[in-house]
Amino acid sequence: MSASLPESRVGPYLRALAAGLHALSPSDQHVPLAEAFAHLRAMEPELSGDLLAPAEIDAATGMPAWTWMERARAEAEVARASTIEGLAEDELALASRADPRLGARLRSRQATHRFLRGVELLPLSRATARLRRLGRAAEVLVVHDRIAPDGCWQRISLDLSLPPEALQQDGFRIQAETWVELPIGVQHLLTRHASGSLLALHGAVESGLEGAVTRLSRARVGPFWFPGLALPEQAPPAARGALVLHLSRELLAADVPSDRHRDPWEAPPPGERPPTGLHIFRERRFAASPPAVEGLVSWSEGRGARAIVVPLLPMAAPSSRSL
Repeated sequence: MSASLPESRVGPYLRALAAGLHALSPSDQHVPLAEAFAHLRAMEPELSGDLLAPAEIDAATGMPAWTWMERARAEAEVARASTIEGLAEDELALASRADPRLGARLRSRQATHRFLRGVELLPLSRATARLRRLGRAAEVLVVHDRIAPDGCWQRISLDLSLPPEALQQDGFRIQAETWVELPIGVQHLLTRHASGSLLALHGAVESGLEGAVTRLSRARVGPFWFPGLALPEQAPPAARGALVLHLSRELLAADVPSDRHRDPWEAPPPGERPPTGLHIFRERRFAASPPAVEGLVSWSEGRGARAIVVPLLPMAAPSSRSL
């Protein structure tokens, strides 16, 4: 379920979310930071006005709703063929005199299109593959990025070991030296199992792609808690009235020496038994309003999974109030 932000809170909300990303500085195991920042910037009313309105968030996670994110991508598609950048200042001034609202919208669209033509935004769903090594086996890195239905940004990365002949069969084909064309259906397979357990995802990929998955990572940006959002009952007391951005990761791999759980928010599935030779590492980090940092650390320690919590300092903007 989604909810709309009041117009006066849209800019502060987006800047607070961007500040949380800056504070946590996610690795390349997460969705690309440059695309995330560009997406948030495109949605800023200072740039796009009300072009992408309404500003909708997922009521459960506090992340930008899929529909709001999708409108930015749709506008990027329009920008590729748009001629609005060619409008001269006197034409914009004439439109503003005839209809101030129309003039403001034209200026916002012109500025937005100029920005969108120079950046890449987060994908709604994207699967890519690269050849890491070709020898007795073909070692392929598969990456799936998506905006989940709950608004969280997810990246699944997996190392897939295939027989070399598979690169000429079953839809796997080398393109541009290291890029690998994926068989039809891989993106759908990953999307279908993206929200299930890590072991179920591992099994589905091995079965569906007929290869050995030697390393599997699933990383998420979100939830994002902020004042005014209805938090889950089990949310830590320190999070209430504060800004809190979650950054989580699950890793199933042979180079993880033993199962380790450092996620104080989500417990591992009961009875979880990784395949022989593989272990699971889970962690969750937080960026939070400075007054909430110590409380979140204490809460995580009390749950037996001490978390890294870094201060989240919202970026200021002229003539805008804080969240």
